[in-house]
Amino acid sequence: MNFSLRLKTELIEGAPHNRCCKRAYLRGLFIDAAQTRKKGIVLRIASVDARRECARVFREAYRREALMDGSTVLFASDALHAELTAAPPVFLCPHCAAHFLRGVLITCGSVTDPTKGYHMECRLSDAENLPLLSETLQALDEGWRGKIRTTERGVSLYFKNSTVIEEILTLLGANNALFALINAKIERDIRNTENRATNCVMKNIGKTVDAATELRAAVGALRAAAKFDALTPELQESARLRLENPNASLNELAKLHNPPITKSGLNHRLQKILQLARSLDGQS
Repeated sequence: MNFSLRLKTELIEGAPHNRCCKRAYLRGLFIDAAQTRKKGIVLRIASVDARRECARVFREAYRREALMDGSTVLFASDALHAELTAAPPVFLCPHCAAHFLRGVLITCGSVTDPTKGYHMECRLSDAENLPLLSETLQALDEGWRGKIRTTERGVSLYFKNSTVIEEILTLLGANNALFALINAKIERDIRNTENRATNCVMKNIGKTVDAATELRAAVGALRAAAKFDALTPELQESARLRLENPNASLNELAKLHNPPITKSGLNHRLQKILQLARSLDGQS
């Protein structure tokens, strides 16, 4: 079962108990999949669990039975028809809007597996329903302003901000999906930190190797000009240790001296050798 289906199963398990919330929940479930017929409201949903959930909540909210036939469910209720065509819906308690959103996500929503990316989307075939969804989201939280994408099949409202997706899952009590998202973010942060650390180490190693290569060329030039043996014993020792330990950091190299010297002292010696080698170019 993919991540979206697991989330929808979890959302169904968190269905409302109050009658007003059940009606708001049904309005969300029906937002894009319901069609008006002479006998009532026909709902087309691919998910068997979602169809059964709609029938159950309808029975509890309106005291009527729904008729299920394949992928369709028939709801014969004048009260339901009136509520579905009302704009905006009437939310009687503080929890109604959240359960409306729960219903929308069950029938129209999808959430990408957080190990692959952050994306929550609600696809609507009828663009006229978009303002209702958008306004409900912003009424729940002003920061929940999704982006809109129009296609041949309709319109989508989506979020790519992982924090917003977390907040929505938290509001709806989808704890399993929420923890999966948080764990994916933690793992991604750890990998990014490790990659940055590796890149930093490789960069430092590159600098160290470049410095050793430069010094090797300088020593070669001094020897070719018969100038290396004229260097002080201290400079010769530092040059020898640098050439013998090309991957060592300055701090490590300084400790190899006998007696050990400071990092700044070693750097001064190496720069002196490079300076003497460069001066040969001016003499040639």
